[in-house]
Amino acid sequence: MKTQILKFLPGTGMILLLMMALVSCKKDISPKSALTGNNTTTTAPRAVTYQLIWSDEFNGTSVDNTKWTMETGNPGVNNEKEYYQASNATVTGGNLVITAQNQSVGGWPYTSARMNTSGKFSCQYGRIEASIKLPLGQGLWPAFWMLGTDISTVGWPQCGETDIMEHINADNTIYGTIHWYDNGATQYGGTTTTNPDAYHLYAVQWDTNSITWWVDNTLYATANISNNINNTGAFQNPFFIILNMAVAGDFPGQTVDLSKLPASMYVDYVRVYKGVTSSGPPIGQTITLKGFNNDYVSGEDGTTAMTCTRTTASTWEQFLVVDAGNGKVALQSMGKYVSSENGTQPITCNRTSYSTWEEFTWGVNADGTITLQGNNGDYISSEDGTQAMTCNRTVASGWESFKVNQ
Repeated sequence: MKTQILKFLPGTGMILLLMMALVSCKKDISPKSALTGNNTTTTAPRAVTYQLIWSDEFNGTSVDNTKWTMETGNPGVNNEKEYYQASNATVTGGNLVITAQNQSVGGWPYTSARMNTSGKFSCQYGRIEASIKLPLGQGLWPAFWMLGTDISTVGWPQCGETDIMEHINADNTIYGTIHWYDNGATQYGGTTTTNPDAYHLYAVQWDTNSITWWVDNTLYATANISNNINNTGAFQNPFFIILNMAVAGDFPGQTVDLSKLPASMYVDYVRVYKGVTSSGPPIGQTITLKGFNNDYVSGEDGTTAMTCTRTTASTWEQFLVVDAGNGKVALQSMGKYVSSENGTQPITCNRTSYSTWEEFTWGVNADGTITLQGNNGDYISSEDGTQAMTCNRTVASGWESFKVNQ
C-alpha cells in the first residue's frame, strides 16, 4: 500500500488532497485465487426485490461533478503508464466516454480518465450495475469497480475491493474479483466470456451472505462473505464506485498497441439498487433457484425432466416469476412453464401456458429459503441432484427448500 498525492478537479478549480491511494495495487496476471471455504454459499435471504437509489444516465453534456470526482495524475501502482486527466472523460450521445490517448503528459506516455463517487455516494449491499462497451487493444485495462469508504483510515486491502468488471487487451474474458486482507492481500472471483466491444450489462448483487457477479443477468461467480469467513468482514461496510481505463500495467502487460489509440470505453449508465427483503414471491422478476446440494435448478430447455445439477446459472437456470392469481405463482423459463405433472412423474418445463399443474404456492422458511407446493398439495424436491426433480413430497425438508438468487 502506498500513500499518494493525487490531484482532483471538483468542478471549480484544482486542489490537492492527500489520500491513501484509491488504487488497484492488487491485480495481477496470475489465476484468481480462492481460499478454502470461500467458494461455498450459505442460506440465502428471503426473496429480494430491488429499488433504484442512485444512478447516472449520462444524458447531459459533461460529467456531473455532483456525482463524480475526477482524479488527476498517475496513481503510482501496478506499473501503469497513464496520466489521468478530466479532459479524457466526456459525455455525449447519452454515454460517458473515457478515452485513452497516445499523449505525453506529466512524464507519462499515455493519458486516460479515472473517476469515483467517494464522498458523494456510497452503498452497503444491493445491486450495482452498468451498461458498458469496451475497446479492444493490447495494453488497455478498463474497469468498473468499488473500494471501501474507509480506505483513507485502514488502507488497502484492509478496506476491501470489489471488481465488478475488468477487461484486458483484446481477448473476450471478463474478470469479476474481490480483494481483501487475510494475513496478506487475498483475492477470489471468476471469469466469463463475451464480446466486450458490444454493450453488456455488468453487475454484482451483494448482501450480508454473498457477492455474485452477473453479465447480462447471467450469474457466473459467487463469493461467500457470511459470518466473517476468511476475514471478509470488510464487505459488510459501505463502498464507493470507480470507473477508469488504465494503459499498460502488471495485469495487461507493458506492450501497448499504438494503432488502437485513441481507444474509448462507453458507459451508457450506472445504477445502484437497494435490496428490499420480502416474505412474498418476487412477482415479475427473473430468479435462480439453488438446491440443498448447492447446485442450480435447470428447466433443461423443456427437452427433458428438470434437474438440480448445474454448478453455474445460465439461461436454462433462470425463471420468471409469474402471478398466477389466487396467491399462486407460475415459473417460466425459455418461454415455457414448469409443471408439477401432478406428482405422477418427474417435473418438466415444457408447457406453453399455465393451468393448475403449473401453479405453485410460494412458501418462505424461517431460514429464508423457499418452498414450492404444487396443486396436488405436495412439494417440489431437488432430489439432491441425484435424479430428476419431482413434486411428490408430503412435507418439506432440506431437499424441498431452495435459495433464491444465490
